[in-house]
Amino acid sequence: MSMNKSRKLIVIGDPGLDGAVALAMALASSNLEVVAALATAGNIGHEQATKNMQAVLGRLDPARWPRLGIAPLASYELDGKAWHGSNGLHGLDWPSATPLNAPTSDRLLVELARKHPGELSLLNLGPCTVLAQALDREPALPELLSLVVLAGGAWRDSGNSQPGVEFHFHCDPDSARKVLHSGFRLRLVPLDASRPMVISPAMMTDWGTSTQLGGFLAELMPHGLRHAQSSLGIEGVPVEDVAALVALEFPEACTLRPMAVDIETKGEISRGMSIFDTRRQPGSKPNAEVVLHIDPEWFQKTLASRVNP
Repeated sequence: MSMNKSRKLIVIGDPGLDGAVALAMALASSNLEVVAALATAGNIGHEQATKNMQAVLGRLDPARWPRLGIAPLASYELDGKAWHGSNGLHGLDWPSATPLNAPTSDRLLVELARKHPGELSLLNLGPCTVLAQALDREPALPELLSLVVLAGGAWRDSGNSQPGVEFHFHCDPDSARKVLHSGFRLRLVPLDASRPMVISPAMMTDWGTSTQLGGFLAELMPHGLRHAQSSLGIEGVPVEDVAALVALEFPEACTLRPMAVDIETKGEISRGMSIFDTRRQPGSKPNAEVVLHIDPEWFQKTLASRVNP
């Protein structure tokens, strides 16, 4: 499970538990060079998102630190505190200090895309707000990025923020729609593919704590396990954002289908719903590779190999 060369990666996230795990796994990958971690509001507000991104990086202390982008001001009608706790990390309070004069996430994205045209992949693990704002700053952004992987949408899944609607797209459906129609090379990872990504207690039994990732998970997972059991009634921690990382690194582990995808932006009860045109004669050309399924063994083996390399 290796790639021919290291891929430069930018991660956009609203770090709740699963986003923190996905970022940690990306930093532990020999396949990836994470050049920037860009905060966005979503599971938590914009200020807490920036704090969490910096806190996760500080706890992991990677050998090569990515640049930090500050979450731009955003206000949504919903948040993910019911799933991730009041601070997004189930109450864990790691130290954080935002660097002086750090740019906003959209500004940093444009700066790096112009500096490395065609070299960067983007992993979007939150609402599409930052990506849409970066498009406003640089309309040529789709030509500057080699691949954009979005964690978002629900094809046949029942939804999580409301019936048929996925949380990231529900937060900012207008930005999601803009991104889908902007000409990026897109790989979309809906809930259908990400739901099975669960860290079970059995998976954790052989994990060591000598690596940065192992120690990080040993500290974070007990909080997630308690919440999942008490609030969701399941024995395991959902880490849906990790599915998008696996889809970016290992497309061979995925069942992919080109589709025309759109977002409902005005519906009274369906705002944020993702619409997948699967008719025999679709009305539009495909604008995304949709991940329908991910081999769960790839997820388990990838995680285990990075905890115990």
